[in-house]
Amino acid sequence: MVLAEGSPVDLGPLGHAWVMRLLGQGGQGYVFEIRRESGEPLALKWYKPESATSEQYDEMQQLVEIGSPHRRFLWPLSMGRVAGQPSFGYVMHLRHPRFLELSYLLLNADRDGRPLDVSFSSIIELCRQLSFSFLRLHARGLCYRDISFGNVFFEPSTGDVLVCDVDNVGIDNGSSRVLGTPYFMAPEVVRDTTYRTLPNTDTDRHSLAVLLFYALFLGHPLEGARTESGMRDAQWLMSHFGTDPVFCMHPERADNRPADIVQQYWRIYPQFLRDLFTQAFVDGLDRPSARVTEGQWIKAFDRLRDGMLSCPSCATTTFWTPGPDPVTCWQCGTLVAPTYEPTAGSAGPGDVADEDEDEPIALERVIVEVGGKRLEVVLPAALGFGRGRPGVQARRPVRRTPVRSVASTNGATLSSPMQGTIVKVAVVDGAEVAEGDLIVVLEAMKMEQPLLAHRAGRVTGLVAAVGSSVGAGTAICDIVV
Repeated sequence: MVLAEGSPVDLGPLGHAWVMRLLGQGGQGYVFEIRRESGEPLALKWYKPESATSEQYDEMQQLVEIGSPHRRFLWPLSMGRVAGQPSFGYVMHLRHPRFLELSYLLLNADRDGRPLDVSFSSIIELCRQLSFSFLRLHARGLCYRDISFGNVFFEPSTGDVLVCDVDNVGIDNGSSRVLGTPYFMAPEVVRDTTYRTLPNTDTDRHSLAVLLFYALFLGHPLEGARTESGMRDAQWLMSHFGTDPVFCMHPERADNRPADIVQQYWRIYPQFLRDLFTQAFVDGLDRPSARVTEGQWIKAFDRLRDGMLSCPSCATTTFWTPGPDPVTCWQCGTLVAPTYEPTAGSAGPGDVADEDEDEPIALERVIVEVGGKRLEVVLPAALGFGRGRPGVQARRPVRRTPVRSVASTNGATLSSPMQGTIVKVAVVDGAEVAEGDLIVVLEAMKMEQPLLAHRAGRVTGLVAAVGSSVGAGTAICDIVV
């Protein structure tokens, strides 16, 4: 039942609050903005009657008592009741609007269709924070059970993350009403039609690896040439994600190679990172104990961040690793090498569990002169060497690739940037559209994604129909001038 504005909410030890406005709704219930007596705004998730079971209440009360494993979780602060209402809810901190659903990273656009500028540095920070957050959760003996796009938000300029929908969280290997989200579920959960294989830390690690692969390579690790054919139904899902999954970059099998953009990013990142993903999606598919741990990911992202260099010719971010082979810029081919050899990823095994270890140290780039040569070095900002010096600016790494806009385009053709289902067609064949007009809405990973006109013109060859499935790169229509 939707709560009326002004309804008083009893928050137990947090006192009282009042409903201000409805923020959104989902399958389980509604989310409201409420305001405490002190004036502090909070978010209230209010369950629909069919979801407001005694078991749900007990689980949420247990999470309140356990407390948040890390501030990046929008964790329940207290249970909430409204007099005369049979249902209940829980309160949490409000999510700042600057945080976007992670699916917008793949679209390379914000909620209004404007292009995103997400640097390699932000992507690495995002991946590291995700790994650290779930490390802290698992260290409490808890598992998330439904790691996916819809439950993670990120801040594009910094890579900061927030994890929401924590009512999915439960005791590791305990009972579960949540099995996960298709495409993110571990193979052993997908193929068990008896539903006896329940989510746990090992299945979380598979889902986390899928999410990290999406963030770094802009595609699904198990989707490629093999998954392009056939109806995307339950049998297709069972085969490609349960009984016979094949890693798209399998070192010994080339029959499931992914889209070009995924392969391009695969070549950009260094071998040590590719080896971890190979471990996750070759050995780890059939052997949960072989999956990459959160600590392994954290050390890899530390090493990746430490090896970032700016190409002296085109300023493109390149990843340097020590070894006999020279490193060249993937954009222009210029030889890239550090002025000194850093010790990359040098954090010790115990460091990853420190309370604030995942907080980045503020850095600044400073021009110094050594032996008559001007060099750019990176120093902690707290040292203050760059303050007040004109012309000294930190150059943000640029993620230079053939990035996709709200929809992939090739001349006149507007194509789908990812696999999904058409849920809305906003134009008809022959219609005149302006740049930025809505063409169709694609549902992918439980999120609705608008595909917008990339230029003004007349729509021709429109083949999209509500309910039809499309793959990544499928032509939606042509827009002719």
